[in-house]
Amino acid sequence: MKVLHRQISGIGLITEIKDNRRSSKREKLSLKARAGSLSILAATAILLFSSVALASSSALLQTSSQSDISPHTWSQQSNHQKIESTNASSMACGKVAVQVLGSGGPELDDGRTSSAYLVWVENEARVLIDAGSGSSVQFGAAGATFETLDVILLSHLHTDHSADLPSFVKGGYFTNREKSLWVMGPDGNHTMPSTNAYVSSLIGEEGAFKYLSSYTIKGQDDYTISAKSVANASLEEPFEYAVNSDISVEAMSVNHGPIPTLAWKVKVNGCEAVFSGDTNDKEGNLSRFAKNADLLVLHNAIDDNAGRAAKNLHMTPSQIIDIAAQSKAKRIVLSHIMKRSELGLDSLTEAITVVAEGRVYAAQELMNIKLLDEN
Repeated sequence: MKVLHRQISGIGLITEIKDNRRSSKREKLSLKARAGSLSILAATAILLFSSVALASSSALLQTSSQSDISPHTWSQQSNHQKIESTNASSMACGKVAVQVLGSGGPELDDGRTSSAYLVWVENEARVLIDAGSGSSVQFGAAGATFETLDVILLSHLHTDHSADLPSFVKGGYFTNREKSLWVMGPDGNHTMPSTNAYVSSLIGEEGAFKYLSSYTIKGQDDYTISAKSVANASLEEPFEYAVNSDISVEAMSVNHGPIPTLAWKVKVNGCEAVFSGDTNDKEGNLSRFAKNADLLVLHNAIDDNAGRAAKNLHMTPSQIIDIAAQSKAKRIVLSHIMKRSELGLDSLTEAITVVAEGRVYAAQELMNIKLLDEN
């Protein structure tokens, strides 16, 4: 069913990838942080690495002692079960990838798209996490199709995480999408609207783009958009939703100053990707929420010398190092990079490499990370 807004819509999408900006960013990435910041990060890394090494040595001695007692019974069965479990997880993750559509924040001159990520399953774009400014253009540049998208997850409603939502809806007109679409995000408070209110204010019958409102009314258009506001989700009692037979999501509330915010976990047949959102991790639960994740995206927006207001909103590099090590995530992606944090990005990446078990990536636009080891 087609409606009036489709007849009066303009057609066209201009995508322009600015190679000179990316080249400039790569030059910046080669800079090291100031000597003081590097010393702090290196010292933190060495201390954490020593603790990890000591714990590993202790565990190795205990395992050796148990093997001397009973070398052919429980330990062999346990190892066999672990191998089978690892192989099963690897098979699931072999079909999953996470792509960075936007690795930046709200700055206009950082050469980055605002925050957005895609989860690919069997070469189809299935889950969109955040929809920051410019992400709809990057969605097309990534070769994604709107028809395959199952759900849009918003960490919070700052513009650099949600502003492109109407662009996705309008762009969807030029596709063959027919299945319904969920938009999920945080509940509101005195500072921000709920996700339900946000969607309604944009594309509802009285919204800013009310010519798109047919998508919010069941039976009025080719598909229906439904919104879900998530409130009071904790580590102990997270919000859980089965998107379909192979994809489910979980959400946990995190502290981002006065802004209601969620960390999201996407599960695909036993493979897990966790997205921190913007947070100062005040509750200290992020590493536990992401325990043993196949991929963990951590937002690196400030440096260790940031002021109180910034630290009320974001994690410091020292916190990020701790979370990366404690989570034991197989892959760490540093994203939401701002000019104030970019000078220390190389040093932070190196420090995490020392203490964390997984691979470490500094996010760049359209970087696509497969969740299966190739070696």
